Formats: sequence, C-alpha cells, structure tokens
Amino acid sequence: MQGAWERTAGETIAAATTVAGESEGVVEIECESAVWAEELSLMEARLREGLNRELGGEEPVQGLKFRPAGTDRGKVLGN
Repeated sequence: MQGAWERTAGETIAAATTVAGESEGVVEIECESAVWAEELSLMEARLREGLNRELGGEEPVQGLKFRPAGTDRGKVLGN
C-alpha cells in the first residue's frame, strides 16, 4: 500500500506522510504535521480516487483518514 500511496500522492506529499494502517476500506495516513493532515483532508476525494486507480483490481479504498504524527488513532482528520 505504501508504494501505491507514494505513486498516487507524489514525491512532496509522500515525503511528509506514511501509510499507518488500513481497516475496512479506510486507509490511515500519518502526516508530519497537523497542517499537512488538514491540507490533505481537503484533498481526500482526489487522493482516494487516484489511489483506487493505482491499486487497479484490488479492493477499493472507501476513505482516507489523516492524522499528525504522534497523535493517537482516535484523533484523525478526513471523511
């Protein structure tokens, strides 16, 4: 999943993020800051569509959740 995320997000975003987990079609992305998490949450639909294209025939991603690094999993941003 990390490789697909990096290809979808591009070099700049990928350098500031890491795939932290996946559960029931929702991928959690850890961001280097709250600013990144907020900005990416605004881009969620476009990033999700691109990730689904990149993954091809695999199970589709239903949503992306963004959280700053060091934040507990209960505090995420996104749909």
